[in-house]
Amino acid sequence: MQLRDAVRFVDHIISSHLARAASLLVALLIGTTILVASADAQPVRAGETFYLKFGAGLSDYAGDASGPDFGSNRGPNTPEPITGIGDLFDTNKFTEGGPFPYTLSGEVGYQFSPEFGVGLGYQFGQYPFVHGRPFTVQNDLPGTGGDLGTVRHTVQLLGRYMLKAETWTFSPYIDTGLNATFGGHTTALGPFGGVGVDVSVGDRTSLFLETRLNLTLGDESIDGIDNGGEPDLLSALPAVGLRYTFKKPAVSPRILALNGPAEVEVDESTPFTARTNDAEATRPLSYQWDFGDGRSGAGLTASHTYDQPGEYIVTFTARNEAGTARDSLAVEVVSPARILSVDATPNPVKEGDPVRFQSEVTGAAPVTQEWEFGDGTTGSGVAPSHTYEEPGEYTVRLVASNEDGEDSAALTMQVNRARPAVCETVREFNSVYFDQGSSQITSAATEKLQENTDVLLKCPNLSVRTEGFAAPGEPNPQALSESRAQAVADFYENEGVDPSRVQSRGEGVVEGASGKKGDAQQSRRVDTILIDDGTEDASPNN
Repeated sequence: MQLRDAVRFVDHIISSHLARAASLLVALLIGTTILVASADAQPVRAGETFYLKFGAGLSDYAGDASGPDFGSNRGPNTPEPITGIGDLFDTNKFTEGGPFPYTLSGEVGYQFSPEFGVGLGYQFGQYPFVHGRPFTVQNDLPGTGGDLGTVRHTVQLLGRYMLKAETWTFSPYIDTGLNATFGGHTTALGPFGGVGVDVSVGDRTSLFLETRLNLTLGDESIDGIDNGGEPDLLSALPAVGLRYTFKKPAVSPRILALNGPAEVEVDESTPFTARTNDAEATRPLSYQWDFGDGRSGAGLTASHTYDQPGEYIVTFTARNEAGTARDSLAVEVVSPARILSVDATPNPVKEGDPVRFQSEVTGAAPVTQEWEFGDGTTGSGVAPSHTYEEPGEYTVRLVASNEDGEDSAALTMQVNRARPAVCETVREFNSVYFDQGSSQITSAATEKLQENTDVLLKCPNLSVRTEGFAAPGEPNPQALSESRAQAVADFYENEGVDPSRVQSRGEGVVEGASGKKGDAQQSRRVDTILIDDGTEDASPNN
């Protein structure tokens, strides 16, 4: 083709009804773009897969051969009129009695991504006006031709771009490439272009509506007529069909919910859970947790323990071949005051003696410790000291607190009455003896018991236990020993000693006694045993 012809060719493309043909589908694409606003955000088309397309549509031809004006208003020597691209939408092709104008097409290709693909297409078409008649054989008149028939076969090598094909249900697209058309005067070569819309209706299938315009660079190739002007054009306008891919679209993960506590304590095991579209997302799926402190976890559920207070961002990530989903939440890790132990030394303690309290407390500094000693007084600090002025049982309470929280604990403090100085030397009491088979207190025994009573009344903090014995050969030795012990206890109580300070117990027959007169007398006795502050027995005086 000469440079002049090329310029004319471009001029016709811009100014001809080819632009009007494209405008029909442009309007359609604008409409579908509005519709996709409500489309599903999940992938609807696959990438990295082969595909097949099958379609059918109406055919049209624009070129040098005449259509509806055959023989009109011409004399016997007038050449046949020659038409051009302006006849692209000539509706007489449906009424002239020729073959029905239709196309059948097929295509096989590879989709590199949901948006980009390449293909090899074939188009069969019936074009009523493309047979090359009428033509003239006069050398001085333009045009040559012959009866070439109305069938043309077109092979197309193409590239395709689909707008938002991964997520839009209605995806507008553009085709462009090269075509070779067979069945005419010669093989016709040239560019082609097309626009369309692809409507996804399933995992692998979609419907399409498109138009394709095949231009030829040889003026006489399609119809056998060389007018030295406009190129010939074969079109499928419009065409509809079905597209099938061999692979389902990969469904990317989506995070539906992410759950975890907003606040946790240091050293507390904390659960985190995520909910995804794992039932529909493409496998394999991987799940990862980033707890914000340099450590990580895996799975839809995870637990973690923070060892330092602070604010952490916990991030959950789900991945598969289709993409990555990520969500996060904030966790405030606090370290409230916690009391691990509380103690007092000594416990029990005597009235007037100091007692030292200790505690083990954890928590973010500063931690304050407030003590209530149970007698109306208070203190503070880690290890305060306190002196109780009165005997009794006291409940000591510790409250530890910091900016993250507080904790409390309690202990029971036993305060005993202090002995007078003279009472500190008391270690033994008098023993008393009974007649054979008797539990009656004798006059000699009364004198010794009175001495014991004087000590007990002077030292109210002392407690005793009376232990009765029987000699070998005495009847009912166990009962007799219990009766003798109770008789001495009753004596003390009758003399004013608090009954709570006196216990009694029968020991039965004295072990190892020989039964001789001296031994027997020593065995018929009651010992008064010192109970030292209720904790230890003093040695009896035998």
